[in-house]
Amino acid sequence: MAKIKWNMIWGIGITLVFLVLLAVRLDIFKNEPATIPLSPKTEIARQPESWMNIYQNMKKIGVIRRTYHALENGRVQTTENVTMQINTMGITQALNLSTETELNPDMTFSSFNFQLNSSLFRFNARGYISKDKLILYAGLPRAEEKIILPISDVPHISGNIYEAAFRTGLEKDQTYAFSIFDPSTLGFRKISVTRNADEIIPIMGKRVLTQKFCADFMGAKNCAWLAKDGEVLKESGILGLSMEKVSAEQAREEFAMNNAVDFTQVASIPSNQNLADPESLTEITIKISNINQSGLILNGGRQRFHQDILTISREFISTETSPDTKMPPLFHQFLNPSPMVQSDHPQIKAEAEKIVSPGDSPSDKMRKIVDWVYKNIQKKPVLSVPNALEVLKNRTGDCNEHAVLTAALLRSVGVPAQIETGLVYLNGRFYYHAWNLAYVGQWVTADAVFNQIPADVTHIRLVRGEGSQQLDLLGVMGKIKLEVISTR
Repeated sequence: MAKIKWNMIWGIGITLVFLVLLAVRLDIFKNEPATIPLSPKTEIARQPESWMNIYQNMKKIGVIRRTYHALENGRVQTTENVTMQINTMGITQALNLSTETELNPDMTFSSFNFQLNSSLFRFNARGYISKDKLILYAGLPRAEEKIILPISDVPHISGNIYEAAFRTGLEKDQTYAFSIFDPSTLGFRKISVTRNADEIIPIMGKRVLTQKFCADFMGAKNCAWLAKDGEVLKESGILGLSMEKVSAEQAREEFAMNNAVDFTQVASIPSNQNLADPESLTEITIKISNINQSGLILNGGRQRFHQDILTISREFISTETSPDTKMPPLFHQFLNPSPMVQSDHPQIKAEAEKIVSPGDSPSDKMRKIVDWVYKNIQKKPVLSVPNALEVLKNRTGDCNEHAVLTAALLRSVGVPAQIETGLVYLNGRFYYHAWNLAYVGQWVTADAVFNQIPADVTHIRLVRGEGSQQLDLLGVMGKIKLEVISTR
C-alpha cells in the first residue's frame, strides 16, 4: 500500500516548481511605481535567435529556443519554445511550453499565445489588449473560455523580467517593482528586481562582464546575469534549477536523464518523527519555521497557528444535513464555475448526476463523489495545468487533477467546494499535495486521492484557492522546515 500511495502523492505540478525560472518570461507585466527614481531607459539589441540549456543540479533536463523578428511599423514578434524532460517519482515525462508575443514600437504588449503540452494534458491561453482591458481565451484547444480583465495601464512584455529591468537603467542596489500576469494560472502577482554588483562569468568558453539582477518572486529568489546588450546569459533559481546560454549545437545535445534527481523528492521535507498510522490521529502539533507567511492560510478551520506552532485537529462531522438546508449566501461563490473547474459544463453535470441521487444529502453527495473520483481516476503523476473537463476525459492524474475534478463535480450538484494545497505526510517525509474542502452544513476536508473524509491531520494547508493562489507555494518550496512536536 505504501508503494501505491507514493505514486499518488505529487500533484502540485512541476510547472509550479519551475515558474520561478519560466513564468516571468512567459508573462505579461505592467510597470508599477519604482522604489527609487530611474535613469532613462536602455535599449536592447537582441539577436534574432538564441539558445539556453536548462539544468537541474548541473544535469541537462531541457532547452529553450528564442527568436526575435521585426515586423511592419516598428512592431516586433518574439517566440519562446521550451522543451523539458522531468523526473517525478522515477517517471520521466516530456513538457513543452510555447509562447508567442507581439510588441508595439514602444515595447507595450499587443497580444500573446501560450501553449502547454505534456504526454496527456494540454492548456492554451491567448489574449490581446483592447483599450483598458485584457481579453483572454483560456482552457482546452477549441474549448476556450473568454475572460475579460481590467487593466489600468497598457502592459509590457519581454523575453523575461530581467530584460525589462535592464531597460529601466537600474543602477547598483536599485530595485524596481513589477506586477506580472501568469497565463498558466490567469493571475496577477508582484515581483521586485534588484541590480546587484557586476560579475565576470564564463559563458561558451569566454569570460564575460555581466550585469547581475536578482528577483524576489513570492519569496523565492532567482538571479540572472545579462550581457552589455541586455541578453540573458545565465539564470539560477530554487531546487537546483538553472539556465545558461549555449550554441545551437550544444542545445541539440541529449538530455542527461540518467540518475537525474527526482523533483518530488527534492521538494519534499523530512519529518523528525515516524508517523506509523496518520489516519488514526486526532491531532498533531508541528513547529513551522523558515517561511514568509505572506499569502499563506495557516490559521482557520481545523488549523490553529500561533508563534510558529501549528495545531491541526481532525474534524468531527456532525448531524447529516437535508438537501434543502440553507447555506450562508457567502458560500454561494464556491458553487461558481471557473476556467479550470468547469462545474457548469454538460459533461461534468451529466457525470455528477450519474453518481448522486436526487434525495441525497450534501454529505451523501460529498462521500459518493469523493469515492467515485478515488475509484475511477488513475493515480499517475502528470505535468499539466489541471482542469476538470480534461481530467474527466483522460481519467488519469495526480492529486491536482483529482482536486479540480472533485471540486467541479461537487459544485455541479450544489455542494460548495474549494481546493486546498499544502503538505501531507508519507513514509517519513512531507510531500506537496492538493485536496478539497466541501461545505455540507460545515466545512469538511476531503481527499479523493486517499479516499479520506475528513482528510487525516497530516494534511497541512498552506494555501487555499485555484491557479494563481497556488503560486504562493513558491515562497516556501525549498525553504520551509517542519518539526513534529506531538500527536494524539
